[in-house]
Parts: sequence; structure tokens; C-alpha cells
Amino acid sequence: MPNKSFSIYSVEDFTVEDNDQLVIEMAKSHIACVVRSETAKAITAYELFSFAEDETLDFPNLFDNVAAQSPILSQRFNSTNVYINNEFCVPVPIFKFNKEIAAEYLSLVFGEDASANIQFEHLPIEPGIMNVFRVKNDWYKHLNQHLHKPTYRHTYSNIISRAAYKRPVDPPEVISIQFYNSFIIVTVLKDGAFHLIQTFTYETPEDVLYYLLNITRQLELFSKTLRLQISGMIDLDFQLYRELIKYFKHVTVETLPASALIKNISEHPVHYFTPFFNLAL
Repeated sequence: MPNKSFSIYSVEDFTVEDNDQLVIEMAKSHIACVVRSETAKAITAYELFSFAEDETLDFPNLFDNVAAQSPILSQRFNSTNVYINNEFCVPVPIFKFNKEIAAEYLSLVFGEDASANIQFEHLPIEPGIMNVFRVKNDWYKHLNQHLHKPTYRHTYSNIISRAAYKRPVDPPEVISIQFYNSFIIVTVLKDGAFHLIQTFTYETPEDVLYYLLNITRQLELFSKTLRLQISGMIDLDFQLYRELIKYFKHVTVETLPASALIKNISEHPVHYFTPFFNLAL
């Protein structure tokens, strides 16, 4: 049974305005719903539902249980951006992309999957990238039935686009980590170029440290200016954060400007929500 981990609204009786934008992120252990007001240019509602991975085996039942608990999903939006947060994603340079063989890019890396719907989106960055990714067929069919005009995107696309935008002002070496309850997404930029974006599952702080230290060794990230940028579900008072600042000299926590946030969010650490809100801002 999905558990509502967070439910934050700008007003007690939350209702949707005509030009509000709905963003949903679908992952193997969570569904996040974010509403952005085009009028206020800010997030006005947020819900996070967590569940066991095996519950996605019956996705229609899982989604219907989430919708039954969600004041956001009970309302109608003009359109919805659905972000798929999974590892089945391959960024392809636009000059090598061919939509006729889009599925083959994924099959070469992850093996074939006849039960998946293939999606791709153009990232308007330099050099141009087509991001190719998979959506489970039962997810795709059920979401199309229950959402109005859904557009499918991938969480990696948002991360890559944001990193490209910040690239001119970032130090030469940056490791960006988005923390979720059972996995992390790691992005590496070195000398202005993307070297890695990948999902890693973890259970202990030692798992995370192993991944990061292994990445720094393999990619030779030895610069004294190497920055570790973190956001998401990491508690700054717990062991994992203490281990990170012990092994990495420059650690920053990514937050968001107050003008873009829900009024009632102040009681929670803002960095918890940064990966989700960035999808809508």
C-alpha cells in the first residue's frame, strides 16, 4: 500500500487554476506530484508517495491507490508532464540519432524489453542530445487513460539540461548527487564535458561512499576544486553526510530560492524537495 510521505499545499483547500502545471515523477519506489502556478511562478502543492518496488508489478492498482489519497490527482489539469525516473535511458548525440532504431540504443546497453514503450526527447543544449528511454507498457497505457494530455520526459533530461545551463560558472570538476530513499542519481562534469549520469541503488552510507570514491578514481577526479553538490533525501545531521564531508573537501547543498517555494514548506529542509521541484521550475 503506498504511503504518503509528504503532502504540502499553499492553502488548506487546494484547488487548481486554469494555467497551473502538473508534474508527476514516476520511479520504482515513489510517485511525486508537483503543481506549479504559472501566475505566481512558484510551486503551490507537492505530494510524495512511497511504496515497495514489487507494488509496481500491478501498476494500475498502485496508481489508483495513490490517486485515491491525492487531492492533486483528483483535479483536472490542462496537461501533465510525466517524468520517468529509471536507469533505462541513453543520451545519444543528435548527429548519431535515428528514430527508426531508437529501441536498439537501449537494447545494446540494457538488453531487449518487448514490454516497454520507447520514448525520446530533444535536449536543446550544445552539443545537441536526443535522450532515449523506456516506459513500461502498463504504466504508459494506464497514465494515458487517467491523465489529460500527458507528455513523457525523463528525469535525466532535466538533470542534464540544468547542468549544461550552469556549466559556464561551475568549477572544472563537479559531482552532482540526487538522493532518493533507495537510490541515487550521480552526474559528473569534468572540464565542461559530461562524463557520467547513472543511477545506483544503496542501503548503507558505505554503499554511497564506495560508488563515489570509485567514480573519482576511474574518472581521475583529483582536482583540489572538485565539488560535490548534493540534494534530495539526505539528512545533514546523520552519518552519511558526515562521511561525505570527511572524504570530500568541497560539499554544497542545492536549495531553491524562497520565491519559488510553497509557503508551508519552511518546517522542512528545502534540499529534500530540490530534485522534485526542479522538474517544474
